[in-house]
Amino acid sequence: MDSDVALNVANLKRSISQPPFITENLAGTGGILKAIPEHFQVEEDLPYAPCGEGEHVFVKLRRAGRNTADVATALGRVFGIKGSDIGWGGRKDKNAVTTQTFSLRLPLELSLAQVEDRLKPLLFEIIAIQRHRNKLKTGHVAANRFRIVLSGVASSALERAEAIAAALRESGVPNYYGGQRFGHHYSNLDRAVTLVKRRKVHGKKDTFMVSVFQSALYNCWLIERIRRGDFDRLLQGDVARKTDTGGLFIVDDLDEAARRFAARQITYTGPIFGHKMMAAMGPAGDDENRLLQRFGLDLGVFKPLRAPGSRRPAVLYLHDLGVQSVTEGLEFTFTLPSGSYATTVLREFTRSTGDVVPKN
Repeated sequence: MDSDVALNVANLKRSISQPPFITENLAGTGGILKAIPEHFQVEEDLPYAPCGEGEHVFVKLRRAGRNTADVATALGRVFGIKGSDIGWGGRKDKNAVTTQTFSLRLPLELSLAQVEDRLKPLLFEIIAIQRHRNKLKTGHVAANRFRIVLSGVASSALERAEAIAAALRESGVPNYYGGQRFGHHYSNLDRAVTLVKRRKVHGKKDTFMVSVFQSALYNCWLIERIRRGDFDRLLQGDVARKTDTGGLFIVDDLDEAARRFAARQITYTGPIFGHKMMAAMGPAGDDENRLLQRFGLDLGVFKPLRAPGSRRPAVLYLHDLGVQSVTEGLEFTFTLPSGSYATTVLREFTRSTGDVVPKN
């Protein structure tokens, strides 16, 4: 890989800077997202309930004005434990009202009443405290439930929002990574590309930056697919995912797979490029290979970066999307799987790109 020539960060930024809208033929609502933290509420659902015993204490709490790392630091300070003894399933925004669970590795002799008492000075709303056998780890989230208010919307916003919502229930939403993943003015992506060119990683921060780079390539792939007109159909050789079990397979019988896709029994997935990633085949594989070649990459580049790769469902189906008029504007409710971004749904209504087009 001639990374100094081919892996041009400005080109990558431009490629992902303005993702297309699926409902661009409909009028948007405008509006302001997160005018106040109470306008953006998210509640995390775990894939399992704590069993009631074990050395890890699960603390379910509600807070505003602090991000996940801030809360973890505060919890660690109260109990005098290090970061490796604190776990959570996923990161949540600071400017929101968030209900989230943390795990704390604490002595068995410390009662839950004592734990609760020590938490009181933090002024979090403590919802539940239970013990469990293992630590919460990244990805241990089944879904996130959102209640979001858009303020400052257009006078005909409800009618417009209902039309967009109806279209999205039918088509699904592109499962883009949200712009916040790439940092303000793509600062994370700048650091990520520098790291990829160095081809060495040290610690969790570097690992996260590699994932930022993978996310940008995935968004680029999905944007290109949508612009080719292939968002709502399968391609020969796609890596499809079963919606009930999560199992992956290569699309060989396109007609049979298309029927299952229409019934939402399967969806196609996009590449989180890595040296062990399950690659698409046929025409779908050609699209992935062309993207890598465009930036002077191959899957082997990811081995020294310790990035095995994976697949990401490319379409989000909004089974419970609701919208209603409230005093402050419009209120939206919906549920997303772990790792998906509410901003990718709301942008279809507001028509905000959330991005700045790079000048160089």
